[in-house]
Amino acid sequence: MTASSAETLCLSVHDVGFLLDRLGEDCHPLQFLRELTQNSIEAILKCPEKTGEIVWDVDWLSFDLGDHPVYKLCITDTGCGMTGEEMIKYINQLSSSSSIQTRDGNYGVGAKVAAATRNHLGLTYLSWKECKGSMIHLWRDSATRQYGLRQIQRPDDTFGHWADLQEDVKPEIIDKHGTKIVLFGNAEDQDTMKAPPDVASPSTWIAKYLNTRYFRIPKGITIKARQGWDQPRTNKDVNLLRTVIGQEEYLEQHKQASGCLELQGARAKWWILRTEPALGNNSGWIESSGHIAALYKDELYEMASGRSGQTKLQQFGIIFGYRQVVIYIEPIPVNGVRLTTNTARTELLMNSLALPWSDWAAEFRAKLPQEIATYMEAIASKSADTDHSKSIRERLKTMLDLFKISRYRPALNGSLQIGEPIPNAGGRVNRSDSVHSKSSSSSSSRTTSGGAVVEFTQHSSSQMVC
Repeated sequence: MTASSAETLCLSVHDVGFLLDRLGEDCHPLQFLRELTQNSIEAILKCPEKTGEIVWDVDWLSFDLGDHPVYKLCITDTGCGMTGEEMIKYINQLSSSSSIQTRDGNYGVGAKVAAATRNHLGLTYLSWKECKGSMIHLWRDSATRQYGLRQIQRPDDTFGHWADLQEDVKPEIIDKHGTKIVLFGNAEDQDTMKAPPDVASPSTWIAKYLNTRYFRIPKGITIKARQGWDQPRTNKDVNLLRTVIGQEEYLEQHKQASGCLELQGARAKWWILRTEPALGNNSGWIESSGHIAALYKDELYEMASGRSGQTKLQQFGIIFGYRQVVIYIEPIPVNGVRLTTNTARTELLMNSLALPWSDWAAEFRAKLPQEIATYMEAIASKSADTDHSKSIRERLKTMLDLFKISRYRPALNGSLQIGEPIPNAGGRVNRSDSVHSKSSSSSSSRTTSGGAVVEFTQHSSSQMVC
């Protein structure tokens, strides 16, 4: 017996809010930056001219007009824009996109999962198409814990899920078409310009993430990100928009050598960076020293830097000078191999399996490019012949000030006690209820050692100290 499609009871989702929250937990804390940026890139590429601008900035309009100003993050682009009806169609459906959905391309869930789950108060979409502006408000209803479009009161006092916009709220960079999205976070007083906890480079976190996520920015598209927003807007040297250039442009500007090595099912792009202050000075806004990552469709995945990057580079045979070596592995789908990402876009997958890093590392070691081999030999030779005593003495000089505490000695009647040593720190202050200061001539002073604050009691010379 053959059943017709009309007899099939389609699968439905009982609690979409729970599903979105669960998917959101799988996303990188900054994944929403990529999703919203990529949406803007695709919107610009749909325009006939295929050129435009994307800006991550403070929503200065709400900041200046608010009774209690709070920094709210927003992204503005000069893409094709959407009408109110189109925003309801594309934004208010979980797996819906204005682009064609494919397994290896746009899923239509990224921004909804990565951004909405971290902004329960909502995201407002303000979009202009053919000079006409419309807006919607995507939020998480606190009563039902479901995501959807909030009703908006229109100028004629009617309510709807989208409303027309007046011309005076249009961003300066938008002319006939474009979109602005404001992220309100989980509370009215939440500063969404502030970097999430434990994020590197909190003052330049947007530029750092986008630079390390994108290998190459599409030609004709400019991406900028605000930094120093908490400083006066008149201070153009600090409070400014930094251009996101992507890792490829930076590596090409700072390389001393580069090349490409063919591997089984992949190609390895490599760079040797010049010995220069930029290795450390530029780390706040881009990955400026040695690291390794996977490359797919001009985006970088599974990047390993710092100690984890050092370990991975050593597996690829970079034993010396790993701080100046960068390797990107670009898988090449052959023989029916399907290359895609997981839904959260945190991992690159080959036939739904993790990338074969160990196989590529062994092959890269066996075929080690001559330029890298020569570079490491030079470092190894220099390391064996150099007397490091002078350089060690120079480094120790910077620490001498930390040990200049001759004016301070333990006092029996001091109000503070020094605790047991803490690994990798200078000390710990313990306050004791049984020890009190007995002289008005005593004073408290501080010195810093190893990043920790140590406090002593200073007494006049007439006091008994031991």
